[in-house]
Amino acid sequence: MSMTHDGAHMVQLESQTDILDGLQMFTRLDSNVIYVEGEKGSGKSWLAQRFLNTDKKIQTLSFLICLSTQTAEQQRSVLLGQLLSDSFCTGEETLLESLSVFRKDQECKATIIVDDANLLAEHLLDELAQLVLAAQQNPLWQISVILFAKPNEIDESSLNTDPKPEFKHITILPLTDSEATDFIEQLVIPVSHIDSDKKKQAIHRAAQSVVNYPANLLALSDSHKKPVVCWVKRSLIALIIILLALGGWSWWTSYQARVQDQQTETDIIGQDEAKQDTLPNQVSSASDTTSGTQSTLDADQTQEDDTLPQAVTDKTLTVGDESDSEQKRVVVPSKVVDALLDGDSPKDAKVSNDEVISAQASSVQKTNSSLKGDQLTLADEALLALPAERYTLQLAAVTKQDEAVSFIKMYGLDGQVRVYRTLRNQQPWYIVTYQDFASIKETREAAQELSLALQKEQPWPKSIAQVHQEIERVK
Repeated sequence: MSMTHDGAHMVQLESQTDILDGLQMFTRLDSNVIYVEGEKGSGKSWLAQRFLNTDKKIQTLSFLICLSTQTAEQQRSVLLGQLLSDSFCTGEETLLESLSVFRKDQECKATIIVDDANLLAEHLLDELAQLVLAAQQNPLWQISVILFAKPNEIDESSLNTDPKPEFKHITILPLTDSEATDFIEQLVIPVSHIDSDKKKQAIHRAAQSVVNYPANLLALSDSHKKPVVCWVKRSLIALIIILLALGGWSWWTSYQARVQDQQTETDIIGQDEAKQDTLPNQVSSASDTTSGTQSTLDADQTQEDDTLPQAVTDKTLTVGDESDSEQKRVVVPSKVVDALLDGDSPKDAKVSNDEVISAQASSVQKTNSSLKGDQLTLADEALLALPAERYTLQLAAVTKQDEAVSFIKMYGLDGQVRVYRTLRNQQPWYIVTYQDFASIKETREAAQELSLALQKEQPWPKSIAQVHQEIERVK
C-alpha cells in the first residue's frame, strides 16, 4: 500500500498492499462482515482512507468514524445519509428497515467502513449484521461491512442476531525490516528535515528498539526535528500582545480619569449641599438679630429726610455715567416690563436673583448642540455663559466626536443637549450634558424623568463650575 505523511511522496508497502487486496476480494465476491484488527499505530485509519480512494468498482461507500460521544441515532443518520443520499431518513428506524423501504426492489451495492468500531453505539453492530444477512438473501443487494478496531475489542459471539454472520478476519502485522528501512528513508527523514548522517544513523538505531508500526517509526523523528522558526507567527503574537497592552493602558487611564472627575464632582456637590442646608439657618439668625437695629435706622433716616433739604449738585446725571467696570448687564423679567407698559408702578414687581439667573439660562437654550449630518456643533460658549453656581446633567463621556454623534442619534437628543470638548491625560474627550438647573435636587429629579434607556447610562449631576474648568483646559 502507498503511504504519505505531511505532503511527503508516496511510500509503497507490500504488506499493506496485500491487506488492501484482501479487502477488495471480500467486498466484491459476496456480502460479508470483515474485521480488520491491528494494534494502536498499525495504520488502520490509513488503510480505511486508502480503500475509499482506490476501490472504484463499489457503487456506494459509507464511512463512519465512531466517537464515544455519539448516540445511536447520530451514527445511524451518518450511515443512512451516505447510503440513501437521494432519500430522507430521520435515523429513528433501523438500517435494515430504511433500506427495505427505499431499496426494496432496486439494486444496492454498498460497502460500509467503520473506523474505531469498538465505539459503535448499542445495537448498531447488530443492525449492521442484520443488514449483511438480508443482503445475502436478496439477489439485488450486495452489502459488506468493514470494521476497523484493536484485537479482541469486537466479540462476534455477543451479537443478538440469529443466525450470526460469519466474520472474516484480517490482521495488520508490523512492517518487515526492509519496509521499515524504506519507510524511514523515504518518509520519516524527509519530513523531519534531517540532513546530517549522524542524526540519520541515530534514527535507524532507535528503530531497532520499537515495533515496526508506522506510528512508532514516525515518532522517532520528534527528538531530531530541525527547529523551524516561523517569524510571521511570532510577529503576529507580539503584535497582538502589544495591542492588548495598549488597549488595557488606554482603558485604565480613561477609567482613572473618570473616577477622578466623579470624585471631584462629588466633593463639590457635597459642599454645595452643606451650604444649602446651613444657609437658611444663618439667614434666619441674622434676620432676628438685626431686625431691631434696622427698624431704628429706618426711623432716624425718615426724620432726616423730612427736616433736611435735598443736596444741591451741579452735575447732570445721565444714564451710563458709571465706569465700565461698574456696569453690569441686567435681565428684566417680563412681568416688570408688562407693569411699565400698563402705566403701573413696578415697585411691587420684585426681581429675585433666581429669576435673573433663570432668564440668563433661558437665553442660551437656543445654542444647544445640533447635528448637521455627522457633524456636531459644540456648545462651549453657551455653557461658559451659564452662572457657575448652576448644575447640569452629564449623560455621556466619549473620546471621539463620532461616538458622541452616535449617542445623540441613538437616543434622539438632537437639539436637546450641549456637548463640549475637554482634555484628560492629553486625550480629547467629548462630554454630553443635558439642560441646566438651579440645585442638586432639581438635577436629580430631571434624571428620574429621562427615558429608561437613558437612565441605564447612569447620568450624574455636574456643577457648571466644573464644566467651566474642563472647557478651559482646551484653551
